[in-house]
Amino acid sequence: MEGKSRGLCLIINNRIFHKLNERKGTDIDSFNLRCLFEGLGFSVLPEKKDQTARQMAEDLQFFATRPDHGDCSVVVILSHGTWRNGDEVYGVCGEPEGGDTLNFNSVLEMFGKQKAPALKNKPKLFIVQACRGSKTDFGVSRDKPDSGFNDKETSHLKPMTALSVAQDESDAQPVVLPMKEKDPDLGDSIVCRSTMPGYKSWRNEVRGSWFIQSLIEVFMNNAHRDNILELLTEVNCLVARRYQALGAKQMPVFESSLIKAMYFNPAAEE
Repeated sequence: MEGKSRGLCLIINNRIFHKLNERKGTDIDSFNLRCLFEGLGFSVLPEKKDQTARQMAEDLQFFATRPDHGDCSVVVILSHGTWRNGDEVYGVCGEPEGGDTLNFNSVLEMFGKQKAPALKNKPKLFIVQACRGSKTDFGVSRDKPDSGFNDKETSHLKPMTALSVAQDESDAQPVVLPMKEKDPDLGDSIVCRSTMPGYKSWRNEVRGSWFIQSLIEVFMNNAHRDNILELLTEVNCLVARRYQALGAKQMPVFESSLIKAMYFNPAAEE
């Protein structure tokens, strides 16, 4: 991202719930994220606090359709969550077995090219700190050094031969459309989540969540140099290696539909 205005950042921070536990420590996460993204050149909007699912949907839809986005947008959601019909983020009226939730797939659809024209072909970063189920990852013993790989170890692999159009198939029923050069509506996004599907996400009442602590540390130290995929891989490693509570571990995960490398380059203006 090379423009002078890097873009807008929206933080939704749910702490007090009607029937779910208070998310103590989340205000630390929110404050630190605000400082981080302001330092990276973003305009961080006033925090949206203790929202229902409907309010979250309305705020996100309004944010997505704003005409004044810069090079990139950042959306942060700090809340309780679960895994039902995919990722579900609780609003403050949520109940342990359901109720007030926002399906995250519907959030991604709000930021498609048709519904968010000001963000067309621009990277969109989503950061979600929330549980994705009730399972606990108790980890496994680390009995030998990591065995990473590098480009030399994969250099013997040959690229796949490109398939013809007739060979490309979908698992869904085909829809016949006129042949016209198009781009996917849902793309140019990267979604980083605090934990794997089905599992709990951990938070310290004083220092904030494991995931957000790690993300802030990595971004502050390396955003001037590394692209977003490298940064998030470092975040994954830090959470996996550093944190443990009551024998439990945590493994963040991210998904990317970016079609080119994304760099913050906060020193570019100096």
